[in-house]
Amino acid sequence: LPAVGEEVVVTLDWARRHLHMRYHTALHLMCAALPGILATGNAIDTTKARIDFDLSGVAFDRDATEARLNALIAGNHEVSTQWITDEEMAAQPELVRTMSVAPPTGTGRVRLLSIGPGIDLQPCGGTHVANTREIGPVAIVKVENKGKQNRRVVIQLRSA
Repeated sequence: LPAVGEEVVVTLDWARRHLHMRYHTALHLMCAALPGILATGNAIDTTKARIDFDLSGVAFDRDATEARLNALIAGNHEVSTQWITDEEMAAQPELVRTMSVAPPTGTGRVRLLSIGPGIDLQPCGGTHVANTREIGPVAIVKVENKGKQNRRVVIQLRSA
C-alpha cells in the first residue's frame, strides 16, 4: 500500500463504471416499480443486474413491471443525493427498501438517493446516473424462484 501522503495515480475504467451506474440506478427504479415490496438482495455486473424481492403472496406481472420500469426510465427524472441525520433515519424506517442491508449509521448522517420528485428515496452509498434517461431501455430477461419467498428478477440493458 502507498504510504500516507504518497502521491498515487488512479485510472478509472469509465465504460465499466458507467454500466454499473446505469444498472444500479435501474435497480432503484425496480423498487419504485414494485412499491411496498422489500428487496432481499441484488447484484450488478457489466452485462446484467438482478434484484431479489420478497414476493410471497404477491402476484408478479413481468410485462407490466417491465413497462412500468421503462416508463420510469424514460420519464427523464433527476437523480440526486441528500443527507439526513442518524436520528432522522431512525424515525423513518419506511425509507429502507432492503431486508438484507441496513443503512450505515453511526457517523451522524446517512446518504439518501433521490429520484424524482416522489419516485424513489432510500439510503444508498452507490454510484448512479444523473438522470433516468441515461439508463436507456431495459428488458426483464429472467424471473426465477429462489426459495419460498424470494423471486429473482434479472434485467439487461437494451439498445435504444
